[in-house]
Amino acid sequence: MLAKPPQPYSFGYDAVNPLEGARHFHAEDSDENNFRRGSYGYTDAQGLYRRVDYVADAGGYRATVSTNEPGTAASAPADALYTSPVPVAAAI
Repeated sequence: MLAKPPQPYSFGYDAVNPLEGARHFHAEDSDENNFRRGSYGYTDAQGLYRRVDYVADAGGYRATVSTNEPGTAASAPADALYTSPVPVAAAI
């Protein structure tokens, strides 16, 4: 039995909960080499967000995570890049 070559595809969704204001999304493209590129994430009703942009190809899976979640800081563990804005001191 011969294996079929990879078939390129694209998909995506963007869902918003109108009662809570939360948003979830995911989009991905694949090519004839079965390499993938995409992003997924969410924003909650308070404005906290996380977005993951990724590539999966012959070089492996590589992700960049952007977030403003409390307790996060810019770093690069496990070959994933995290970006997080510097917290602004509250006005007193």
